[in-house]
Amino acid sequence: MPDPNKSGAKRWFPQSDDPSCNCQDLRLLKRLAKESSYEEEFYKPPWKTTAKEVCRDPLGMESGAIPTISLSVSQAGRVGYGKERSRLNINGAWCPDPINTNQWIRVDLGNKITVSGLITQGRHFSNVWTKSYRVQYSADGVNWNYITASGGPKVFQGNTDNESQVTVLFPEPLQTRYVQIEPQSWQRYICIRFELLGCRA
Repeated sequence: MPDPNKSGAKRWFPQSDDPSCNCQDLRLLKRLAKESSYEEEFYKPPWKTTAKEVCRDPLGMESGAIPTISLSVSQAGRVGYGKERSRLNINGAWCPDPINTNQWIRVDLGNKITVSGLITQGRHFSNVWTKSYRVQYSADGVNWNYITASGGPKVFQGNTDNESQVTVLFPEPLQTRYVQIEPQSWQRYICIRFELLGCRA
């Protein structure tokens, strides 16, 4: 059987209700195998190709592919804790001052791409981290929308220590150019390092 991801052939999947999946019910495949000389062969996940399932590539915070000039913040904070320290696994973190829920860090991705989630950490070698945050997004940097839940801005759960990585996937992938993280609660200080997930193609 040809690879259905490449050939466009029907894909065998146990009772998939996903309208974007070009699938056939696995039960039908087994029945066909019994009624004919057809050799039973089927594909299992992860070949389901919706953006929410597979579009989780790091977009460039940790690697530096997203340049520091593409980052902006509400407050720079003290020396050594500016936006340049917001990258995943770097020493330090972005730690704004004053400490309140009006603080944010924003990424300009250059053009509209798919953003499906993010990874966060607290501040390296220090007992501080961001416990929760909200996310806004914009196609033009002027008109902004929150990711929502139950009729209001969704509050995502962040970290519970300073070094562990916590991955959050958005309810639906975004098609956006700008992403803004807004800390809502924290351990001692607002400090965060992060990576955006998605794909550019």
